[in-house]
Amino acid sequence: MSRREDATLSAGYDSWRQSRLAERTALAGQQRTWNHLITVLIHDAASASRETLSHTLSSLLGQTYRNIEIVVAGVHEIDLPDVDDFTSLRGLFAEPTLDALNLLSDPAHDHLWRGSHLGFAAAGTTFDTDAFALLNRMLSPLRGTPMPDLIVCDHDRRDAGAVPQPCFLPGWDPDLIVSMDYVGTAFMASRKLIFSRRSAERPNSLHGWLRTLASGPLAVGHLTETVMHLPTALPRPSAEPADMRLPRPRSVAIVIPNRDQPKLLKRCVGFVKALENLSPELVIVDHASTDPATLALYAELQEKHGARIVRVHGRFNFSRMVNMGVAAATADVVVLLNNDVEITHPRQLELMVAHAMRPEVGVVGARLLYPDGSVQHAGIVLQPGSHSEHPVLAQHVLRGAPGNADGYLHAMRTVRNYQAVTGAIVASRRTVFHEIGGFDEVCLPVEYNDVDYCLRARLKGFRVIALPTDGIIHRESATRGSEATPEVLRMRIASMRLIAERWREAVDQDPFCNPHVDMGDRPQAGFPWTDRVGNP
Repeated sequence: MSRREDATLSAGYDSWRQSRLAERTALAGQQRTWNHLITVLIHDAASASRETLSHTLSSLLGQTYRNIEIVVAGVHEIDLPDVDDFTSLRGLFAEPTLDALNLLSDPAHDHLWRGSHLGFAAAGTTFDTDAFALLNRMLSPLRGTPMPDLIVCDHDRRDAGAVPQPCFLPGWDPDLIVSMDYVGTAFMASRKLIFSRRSAERPNSLHGWLRTLASGPLAVGHLTETVMHLPTALPRPSAEPADMRLPRPRSVAIVIPNRDQPKLLKRCVGFVKALENLSPELVIVDHASTDPATLALYAELQEKHGARIVRVHGRFNFSRMVNMGVAAATADVVVLLNNDVEITHPRQLELMVAHAMRPEVGVVGARLLYPDGSVQHAGIVLQPGSHSEHPVLAQHVLRGAPGNADGYLHAMRTVRNYQAVTGAIVASRRTVFHEIGGFDEVCLPVEYNDVDYCLRARLKGFRVIALPTDGIIHRESATRGSEATPEVLRMRIASMRLIAERWREAVDQDPFCNPHVDMGDRPQAGFPWTDRVGNP
């Protein structure tokens, strides 16, 4: 993150946070939810000053929600304030020999905490007065919604007296947590979850424990208020690559819909000869090409790479072309590739294919660049449109950002989960494609078929991820052009309306889109205290 972005973050954040707290306080009514007992484990207290520890204890004592017990690891009772001052809570306890991480791994320590839920706080952490009231409220979800076993919280970080930097989280992202400790101690876990995820091996850190939760389904809540203030620096991706043993695909097919455009197609397929670990099955789906140069290129691709040419006639239907191309393929993994995409780093395609082999992943997208090096796509965020002719917005994350930018919370340098990615280049296992049902060639013949495909993958329980690839260039709309004719506009509006009706819940609440961060179709993240272009 640049210094300018740091300044934008800090300039108006604290006053905004204070106003949010005042609004929540004014609206707070009588608590009608069940009072769950929450245990707060304070760690790193032995190395902290009395003043630092006192700040944490005082903020807990000042909570409006009182069903809290506090366990302080590594100190004796004599090092704590008078425990009688905490009788209005569920107590303050010193455990001088306790290692905080042992609560997550050793049943012998279960008697040291009584809560149904457990939170961690390094000495020096402070909390807004309503923090635990909000957390407790999330433990009484709407009927039909499961109680979360894990709640992650928006928060800020205040390292060594520096100005507070907000961490507005993208919810729970099981791929992001593997590569970056973006949650810190801003989470609360149920006793049931802790017991169910125990192993003989003690975790080496809280981040290490959170990483173990990335492998399976999980009921997660996201508190989108910055109620926790952590005494640490902003998160950064791990220096060491994540230990993700990617499966090696046995075979891959590249499916490219095309109509004439021989220069584009030749540039598009140029990567094939540079692949080191893959010998792809090349399938070109042709829609009524007549250019002799195109037909000659087809013959060359057939001769050199064994390309299969699938002929499609009639009205242009991109979804049908994709479906027919996949039907003609036999490989384990299928890469759908627009003819206006150029892959200058073939290893990046191999990485996409490897991620597509992960059993929990259904669709793999990529970070795409414009020819000038700026970002064209790094994932898609969905939200309701402003009027009936634009009922849904499918916006590209940080479109237009410099290609060397990290993005807010390293959005462009980490593997992320999204509800959708662009179909300009995506990889899926062929079995997943068929299980999902392919692209919708009846209702979405041209536009929004990629969004629909991704949402159906998520409905089946698969992840949709975007990789922080380099060297993949997308000359957007080079094939069909960008002119919005009346017919195109009618088709686009009809497609948007269908997505808005078919996927109402996904459009209304994107789980990977924080309500306080705007990263859609803009080069820099915007926040509630900044204007549209990200200036204070």
